[in-house]
Amino acid sequence: VGHLRAQLAELERQLGLEPFDPANLRQAERDLTATDAALTTARERAGSLAEQERVARERLERKAEIERQAGEISRQLDTWQTLTNTLKANEFQSYLLSEVEAQLLTGAGALLYDISDGRYRLALENGEYVVQDLWNAGETRGVKTLSGGETFLASLSLAIALSDYLAGNKVLGALFLDEGFGTLDPQALEAVAGALENLRTQGRMVGVVTHVESLSERLPSRLLVTKSVAGSSVQRLDG
Repeated sequence: VGHLRAQLAELERQLGLEPFDPANLRQAERDLTATDAALTTARERAGSLAEQERVARERLERKAEIERQAGEISRQLDTWQTLTNTLKANEFQSYLLSEVEAQLLTGAGALLYDISDGRYRLALENGEYVVQDLWNAGETRGVKTLSGGETFLASLSLAIALSDYLAGNKVLGALFLDEGFGTLDPQALEAVAGALENLRTQGRMVGVVTHVESLSERLPSRLLVTKSVAGSSVQRLDG
């Protein structure tokens, strides 16, 4: 009996001293119903917020894509604007001309080196054409200081380089020179004749129109044109 009384006392202590009130149960039920309703409302609100977050994220991604596209378009616009301003100022044409000039100079320099037996090269210094004399420790001289023969070799190299450039991918197989030899001294004529011979051995056909007999005699095949009252006659001379 004592043991049962002790257990009863412990149970009363755990349950508390307040007597059971049915009204409290009804209030607890109402509180639980209100809590369930609030929980449902909170869940609905959470779902709505999640949807808003998804839409906002999509809009941010779209905004980032639009900003990227706008940046690309802006860069393209800047490029075209720069090109437009450059074309108006003729800077682009000047750039193209400088590129073509550099190519011509490279080609002409190589030709001049070959036909001058490795003595001369063309170069550009401070915007001016110069000739580099490799037989004289690489000394450079302005083209205005060149002798008649040297000028002819440089001009011939530039003419061939220009013709090759205009020919594109095709090989310039023939070159015709009309006069321009009468003012050359014997040493210059010798240099010119040697240059023409080098061009011929490179596979180019070189035609020379000249009244300088000493030069024509150096050519392997000649057409001698003779004028008379009855007209002109042509005679072929080989060797």
